[in-house]
Amino acid sequence: MTAPSPLLTGLRCRCPQCGQGALFNGYLRFRDTCTACGADFKAADAGDGPAVFVILIVGAIVAPLLLVLQRLLPDVVALIITLVATVVLCIAFLPPFKAILFALQWKHKAREATHEDVE
Repeated sequence: MTAPSPLLTGLRCRCPQCGQGALFNGYLRFRDTCTACGADFKAADAGDGPAVFVILIVGAIVAPLLLVLQRLLPDVVALIITLVATVVLCIAFLPPFKAILFALQWKHKAREATHEDVE
């Protein structure tokens, strides 16, 4: 059995081992185990990486949007539209980015470095 693509399983928020079971139990909380294959997610931690990527991508989308809207609409309206777009995009992008980074860690068997790794 070939391993599923980390990108596809991440975008679908599915298990990086089997590609079937749901990865999250709620909005951003990882399940303890996969519901389909039983993979153990207890050590799952994508760190701050997903938030950093989301901030950079949303900023690249929203900043030009604000500049265009300021020319077309009153400043307050442009600001409100931009703030709403920022919140909606961040909420929408965070779970898939967290799932993708976790799936990449899973595929490459990445883990936190320990003192024994240095020696």
